[in-house]
Amino acid sequence: MPTIPILPSQLVVTTILNSIESLGLANIAGQVFSGEQADSRQEVNLKVTARKFYTQGLKNLKQQDLHGAIKNFTVTININPQCASAYSYRGLVRYKLGYKQSAIEDLTTAIELNPYRANYYTNRGFMLTRLKDYTEAIADYNSALLLNPNLTQAYFNRGAIRLQMENSLAALADFESAIRLDRDFAKAYFNRGVTRYKLREVQGAFEDFQKAAGLFKQQGRMDSYRDAVSKIRKLWY
Repeated sequence: MPTIPILPSQLVVTTILNSIESLGLANIAGQVFSGEQADSRQEVNLKVTARKFYTQGLKNLKQQDLHGAIKNFTVTININPQCASAYSYRGLVRYKLGYKQSAIEDLTTAIELNPYRANYYTNRGFMLTRLKDYTEAIADYNSALLLNPNLTQAYFNRGAIRLQMENSLAALADFESAIRLDRDFAKAYFNRGVTRYKLREVQGAFEDFQKAAGLFKQQGRMDSYRDAVSKIRKLWY
């Protein structure tokens, strides 16, 4: 098998694009960000009036009325400034609307009020990644994984950042952790393949791209499947 298949710069670009796509921002109408639904199920310890506005804010989210959601979460906070989840939700909505700095400030307040919720750290880590504050983003993923060492996406996200920072060995460990937790995590195989190639493990990279291609095809993700096949062909020929 040839050992000079693709330029490293091409691999890095593909990796980061695929990684950013998977960094955790879900459709806000459905499940907002990872872990946020737990707060609404617990109903938080709010005063009756505050709960009314908090619940309405959640309804606004489902209806994609983002400005209405901000308004109701702000009222909730004014009534009960200790409601961490209201800050967290407002931060997520602010981020969705493009107010990135105020979104991070809200997540920071949520963490100060309740430092034991892993998803607050992962959500802030996602935002910091998009702002290219990689060092602080990694710190947030570290905190999240200390609270919950089974967060597959957190390992993947941290690995993507580390790969961007040219820390290939640490990235490799993160992608391997993600795969250990989810054997069908196609993007983790793909990014591990990229990392292995950077570490000159060409055979391992080839096998990872093959695995990723098979999983992408099974999952009906044909654009990603074609990306993986393209890497295989370049490695083989």
